[in-house]
Amino acid sequence: MEKFLIRGSSTKGVRGTLSCSGAKNAALPLMASSILFNSTVTLKNIPLGAKDIQTMIILLKSLGSQIKILKKKKILKITNNKKHKLLVKYKYISTMRAGVLVMGALLGKYNKCSTALSGGCSLGPRPIGYHLAGFKKLNCKYILKQGYINISANKGIKGNKYYFPKVSVTGTSNLILASIFARGATVLKNISIEPEVLDLIKFLKNGGAKIYFEGKRTIKIYGVKKLKGHSHEVIGDRIEAFSYLCAAAITRGKIKINKINPRYLRSEIKILKNIGCKIKINKTSIDLIRTNKLKPANIKTAPFPGFATDCMPMMMAVLARSNGKSKIEETIFSNRYMAAPELVRMGAKIYIKGSTATIIGENNFNGADCISSDLRSTFAIILGAIAAEGKSCISRVYHGLRGYSDLYKNLKKIGVNIKRIN
Repeated sequence: MEKFLIRGSSTKGVRGTLSCSGAKNAALPLMASSILFNSTVTLKNIPLGAKDIQTMIILLKSLGSQIKILKKKKILKITNNKKHKLLVKYKYISTMRAGVLVMGALLGKYNKCSTALSGGCSLGPRPIGYHLAGFKKLNCKYILKQGYINISANKGIKGNKYYFPKVSVTGTSNLILASIFARGATVLKNISIEPEVLDLIKFLKNGGAKIYFEGKRTIKIYGVKKLKGHSHEVIGDRIEAFSYLCAAAITRGKIKINKINPRYLRSEIKILKNIGCKIKINKTSIDLIRTNKLKPANIKTAPFPGFATDCMPMMMAVLARSNGKSKIEETIFSNRYMAAPELVRMGAKIYIKGSTATIIGENNFNGADCISSDLRSTFAIILGAIAAEGKSCISRVYHGLRGYSDLYKNLKKIGVNIKRIN
């Protein structure tokens, strides 16, 4: 099992320029939505180095999709000219939360499927109750049997109204996919407006879907007969961009991130500025320089345009090196602080009570043996390691490889002293 061996330095900041990968969290829903198309769809700027993307490719192929990979160009060409299999096996989605999205696509196209409950990071309960409640509103019935959800709409998907009790990214995408071919109109309220969801809506509309906003978090979908294949470029990965910005912030570094829309990181950039980082934004790039001591901050995660829960573990690592007392309130996932015990191994002072973390800034970190337990905690631990004195050995880095394309290569490029070991 691969590990990272990092020799950190509290006096040497990372330096360099990176081009942002395509967003994993945008690419996966787009790939799942390809099931709705009978003709070829071309997806550009795919982060092929992310393990979850490879898993989704395998999953789609298992269902009957034909996929051509243009690796150097980061392009996928997906063709669906045969009927798909309607059984989504556990082995294909046990490690990937986004696997649940093929349920909405298969329902939308075939009005039935049998899908294993999906896996992903251990972030606490991540039920799909909102998905199922929404499907029920669309004339579906379901039963859970031996770990599989058997769901069908015997008389076809029928448009209806559904209000999400709590904003759900995957729930929003799943209900949209199921509604594209519905009879009549579907109204979804209190939806996610994350950039990745908006990218999915844009892709579907360009293919012929009739989706219209009727308010900030309300859309109306009129059912259509078919979608036409076309090309689409995946947006830049805002979480990846923020992760590398934090690498410069925690090490008195200087970094430039290209191919990212700064508007996707409005709340996060504001916090970085408030704690003492100098930031310059252009239309498709972000520059960060940190020369002064870091200030503390109080943060509360929230759905977009609030501070992203996926960015929180990295921010926690940065604040652990600040001067003063910081607080973070996590409102999305109950188990998002998995990086905290590992950062404490390095010398961080982090105290967790319920959904709140209190962080007492500490200037001295020392290398330690650590274990990552989810995608974003992996990068948070890496941040601690590169800011620490001495060597750190990070186990289970496969969690990070699920979502970061070219993670090892990019860290090397910005000057991190890192080696792979088995």
